[in-house]
Amino acid sequence: MLGALLSAVVLVAMSGCAAEKKDTPAGEIKIGASIELSGATQVLGATFEKALNLKVKQINDAGGVGGRKIKLIIRDNQTKPDVGLANVNHFIDNEKVSAIISGGCSACIVNAKATATTKKTPVIALGSASGITAPSDPNTKYVFKISPNPAEDADAIVNELHRKGIKKIGLISVQNVYGQDGKAKVTEKAKAKGIEIVAAEEFGQDDKDMTIQVGKVVAKEPEAVVVWAVMPAAGLIAQALQTAKYPAGQVYLDAGAGAELFVKGAQSASEGTHMVFPGILAINDAVATTPQVTAQKAWFRDYSAAYGTYSGFASFGADAVQMIADAVKSTGTTDPDKIRDALEKAQLDGMTGPIKMTAENHSGLQAEALKIVVVRNGEWRLAS
Repeated sequence: MLGALLSAVVLVAMSGCAAEKKDTPAGEIKIGASIELSGATQVLGATFEKALNLKVKQINDAGGVGGRKIKLIIRDNQTKPDVGLANVNHFIDNEKVSAIISGGCSACIVNAKATATTKKTPVIALGSASGITAPSDPNTKYVFKISPNPAEDADAIVNELHRKGIKKIGLISVQNVYGQDGKAKVTEKAKAKGIEIVAAEEFGQDDKDMTIQVGKVVAKEPEAVVVWAVMPAAGLIAQALQTAKYPAGQVYLDAGAGAELFVKGAQSASEGTHMVFPGILAINDAVATTPQVTAQKAWFRDYSAAYGTYSGFASFGADAVQMIADAVKSTGTTDPDKIRDALEKAQLDGMTGPIKMTAENHSGLQAEALKIVVVRNGEWRLAS
């Protein structure tokens, strides 16, 4: 009996050690990242890849999270929803990740959020479609988003147009879930402010020529044109508007246009163009009077030093990694379920702006993060 008792004690001790070893400070924090490294929006994925790698390096170089180092596993979603779904399954089933970051392809995570919720693994999406975190959808329980909502982008643009006394606008949007969302929100907000949409044109995600759409919109003589498109399409539209001799100062882009990617792609057609975007894009116009602005300036400087120029989308990737790191730190574990619970309560003065998640709202970027910016001498500056 004594021998059996001693054996039992040893087994319990061993099992305790095994359980402790499973989640020791030395254990890795595995994060999967499904981003668009090819396909129609690969320019966004390239930015996200740089931002994620830089932020992970900064955290690991500073000692990790409670001694744990982050291991980032990146897979290309090819801007295809079925590949995005396959990536999510691979990360969960084969890599046993603690959390996943999904890139700018909204359809890729909309297509995979039921799987993430069923398999109880949290996802932070960098895409913007409101359907990613629709509160009425039970499949969003494990899905979070930190990019601006289409409703917030549309609100900021329409409020600026209303402030300027504009009564007639044209709208050009991409024919996918992101573009349809934006079109609906701009239409709703414009109607509420008494602004008429005199022309609304759509284009395919892979279209290379926007001359026809732009021609139809310009023919209606709108006082401003709102463009809901990512790069390279946003740049092609700007160039077509320039060719049609439509003033760049009357063109307003949503945040998806790609910031520096737009300036590079649209070239001279970008000068004077407006966009709604988190204020860090024009950080040179901000004075470092708060810890958040000081941190934003440091991130802007570090990213620019590492890659030569700053990307407007870099802050989204940085905040996604930081939120996961904070969740691991606060829970003391890499368990996906507990990380999800922590993310749902996350509050962060992020590089993108203030972020606050709740059980009712998994899209936590606060509206005050958004500013109207304008291209001046090839750089984004605050419009006012």
